[in-house]
Amino acid sequence: MKAVKSESWIEKINSRDFPGLMDIYERNFNLLNAMLPDLEYLPDSLVSRVSGTLDLHLRVLDRCKYTTTVLLTYYFPIDDNEKMADPDLTLKIYWDTGQAEALACKTDGFMSVRHSHHDMKPFIDCRWESNMFVEKWLQYSLKLGHVFSLERLRTKDQLIDLELF
Repeated sequence: MKAVKSESWIEKINSRDFPGLMDIYERNFNLLNAMLPDLEYLPDSLVSRVSGTLDLHLRVLDRCKYTTTVLLTYYFPIDDNEKMADPDLTLKIYWDTGQAEALACKTDGFMSVRHSHHDMKPFIDCRWESNMFVEKWLQYSLKLGHVFSLERLRTKDQLIDLELF
C-alpha cells in the first residue's frame, strides 16, 4: 500500500495555484466585510479618521447587482500642495461568490509585472502577490480601527462623508 502524502497547512497557504488564489479572494472578502459592513447603504466617498494614523479614503467606483468596485487609499503628503495616493487599491467585491480581488495587477505602478497571455504562471503570481498584500494591508487597517459603518457615520465618529462638502 502506497502512503499518501498530505499537504501541510503551510504548503496549502503558499500554494500559488488557482484554488489557492480563490482562498485569498475569500479571505479578502471577509476582511472587506468587516471594514465595510454597511457598504450598500454608505455614500460613495468617505474618509475614516483614526487618531495617530493617516486617514483612510474610500471611494465607491461602481455598484452593480453582483459586484461593487471600490478604491481604498491613504494620501501621503509630498509637499504643501501635493499628496500621493498609496497603495491606491482598486478592489472588486463579488457578492454572489463571497470573494474580493485586487484589480492592481498592471505593468507599471503598484505590484508591477509583465506576463504573457500564453503563460498563466506569471498571471497567477501577480494576482497572488497583489492579493496577499491586500490581505495584510486590510488586516493592518482594521487593527488600527478603520471601519466604514453606518454607526460611525451617524455618530460622526471620525467618519466623514465627502459628498456633504
